[in-house]
Amino acid sequence: MMGKTEALILSQRRSAMSRKLLQIFLSTALLSGVLVWSGGITAANAANLFANVSQTGVLVSGSGVSSVTKLGIGRYEVTFTSNVSACAYVATTVNAYSQALTVFTAGGHNNPANGVYVETKNQGGGLTDGPFNLVVACGSTGMRYAVVGYTANLVRATPSATLTRLGPGRYNLTFPSLVQPCAYLATVGDPANALVFNPSGVYTGSGPSSNTVYIETKNPGGGLQDGVPFHLAVVCSSNANTNIAVVNTSGIPSRASSLTSSFNASTGEYRVVTKRIISNCATIATRGSVNTTVPFEPATVELVRGPAGNTIGIQMRNLLFFGGNHLSRAFHTAMVCP
Repeated sequence: MMGKTEALILSQRRSAMSRKLLQIFLSTALLSGVLVWSGGITAANAANLFANVSQTGVLVSGSGVSSVTKLGIGRYEVTFTSNVSACAYVATTVNAYSQALTVFTAGGHNNPANGVYVETKNQGGGLTDGPFNLVVACGSTGMRYAVVGYTANLVRATPSATLTRLGPGRYNLTFPSLVQPCAYLATVGDPANALVFNPSGVYTGSGPSSNTVYIETKNPGGGLQDGVPFHLAVVCSSNANTNIAVVNTSGIPSRASSLTSSFNASTGEYRVVTKRIISNCATIATRGSVNTTVPFEPATVELVRGPAGNTIGIQMRNLLFFGGNHLSRAFHTAMVCP
């Protein structure tokens, strides 16, 4: 008959073996692009502010959110429990139609201090109801941010960040610390509490130094355009409860958080696989280069439901002006969790 000491040692050995097998499984699954994770999410971190909002204005999930109000067709206001007026607001729509929607942000209309105003529009510029994910970047650990105005002016940003206008619709944003390993997410948005009337796009890439992000703003025809305000969030793996991926056209990550991978399922359809359940998180994605190569060809980016709770789909299309067809192109994405 086995004694208590022998039983305890055997139990510990089995636990260690189980952990080792799990590590091997995770590594193999990520390399093959398939991973199903049944574990839970770590403890909540209130520093991550986000909202996952349905087409009808219902809060699906969020962190630090007090309410969501649908103001009209394609018009929403997300109110947070803290003052977010000094932050940047980035958003991505969830695919709901045969063609991609566009999304724009601004400070709150009903609550200028705690609110974020969001508009979803079709590519012709008409207001259209649409689901979206929103992340508010205020400079917490692992996040940098910047908001650029209509006259290429730096309205607010991480302290000591600087903006350089390179030419029509072309900018370098330099931060005081390393951003090269991070993901660069951007959304066209008013720097204050007004509206963005003209539909345009914003695209990101690596700048000339490891502290710099390159940004382009373009009109719906794909031409470089001045006078387009935008919000930028730089999200790094060091941000708590966040996964990032910067993905090549092929679907292979150029850089990513630990235990995060991706693959190209079909033309314009990507899957990002993470180590955590992300169904109650917010995902932001932006068309962008994985390096200093300029993203000459603009595209729309939307979210689609992944095949498992730890996955998210990223759908890329060329602009409706060029046909709106599925298109495989590089992108940046971050999955921000509570």
